[in-house]
Amino acid sequence: MIGTIARDPLFTRMIRLATLGLLAMVACAAIASAQYCTCDECDECDLNACNGHCCHEAPELWVFNTRCAPKCTNLDEGFKCIKIKRYDRKCCRFVNETLESFLAQEASMPTMIFMHGNTLKHKGAMKQCWEVYAKMRCCPGKKRLVYWSWPAQRVYKMKGLKFKEMVLKNLRIKYVYSDYQGYYVAKLVQQMSLSQRVMLAGHSYGGIISASALHYLGGGCLKGLTLEGGAPVERPNLRGGIISGAFDFDMLNPGKRYGQAFVSAEKIYVTRNIKDSTLKNWHKVSWRCCPAIGKIGVNANRLGQYRHKLCQQTMTIDVGKSHYLNPHLKSMRFVRTLCCLSFPECQDCNSTANTPDPSHEEVEAKDLKEVATEEKQTILEAAP
Repeated sequence: MIGTIARDPLFTRMIRLATLGLLAMVACAAIASAQYCTCDECDECDLNACNGHCCHEAPELWVFNTRCAPKCTNLDEGFKCIKIKRYDRKCCRFVNETLESFLAQEASMPTMIFMHGNTLKHKGAMKQCWEVYAKMRCCPGKKRLVYWSWPAQRVYKMKGLKFKEMVLKNLRIKYVYSDYQGYYVAKLVQQMSLSQRVMLAGHSYGGIISASALHYLGGGCLKGLTLEGGAPVERPNLRGGIISGAFDFDMLNPGKRYGQAFVSAEKIYVTRNIKDSTLKNWHKVSWRCCPAIGKIGVNANRLGQYRHKLCQQTMTIDVGKSHYLNPHLKSMRFVRTLCCLSFPECQDCNSTANTPDPSHEEVEAKDLKEVATEEKQTILEAAP
């Protein structure tokens, strides 16, 4: 009877299919590992620092509002339409300011320009602004927070569209907006002296703005658009932050879409979370069917001479499946790292430590199987 089963053609075929499936999973796991096997690393900050308090001096707060500026064309003229306000702490209100007054204050303190993610209207963006503002009190020393409010609100409505079509159209048009917002940010930074540190930090689609701004400043071109004065040289004191970035995982690699970002910046901070429930289907949004950088991070092995500029931190333990900024702000590991990389006076954060956390390695190893299953086609197609 056993011999009969063994000679059954259907049984033999099932065994062969199972074997091929197993081999495919092993091959896919190897490719996935190549994207996530590099440990968290940062040669400047302790990625596991949880010490310190949040009772330091509040930052100077500025808001740049581009919601009434041109979104895709006539950007040089549109730059003049950006509304600039400064928060007057004594009077507890915002006052209108000029670009000249903003630039005049630059030399007195480091600056973080923070770009929010997709879907937020201005009211929702300002709510997030105050959350970021409060957490900046965890960073010692004088500092300035510039909150960048951009047209991230929904463009396409349900009329005549299925729900999934509406979502996809909004995601893709906002991606286009983000690239051009990066031009506005780059044009602003181009006029700054960079005598003090400037961090361009963005969450989700705000990460696109950060990456594209650094790319323009590094002499890069997007859709035929270049920044006057952009050049392929490193700019001291210029840094980038990509928090839960919603763009393809390899776009920061040299020669790729935002390949000049690592040229212009002295450091780029990237967070990743393999369990991010929002980014798990990013390959369906990507024109190239790629997984998101906010999910699997940057492959440090692909950066070549720029690898030392990368600071990469896995946030799975801290935020679980969440993509949103608020859980990140509740993580002292995240806040301390962001403080360390943005503001030089954050001395508590400045202990050099690039030794990976063993508990994080265990989580990464366990979750590589999930990457292999979910991304077996997309990573194969996207691998350079």
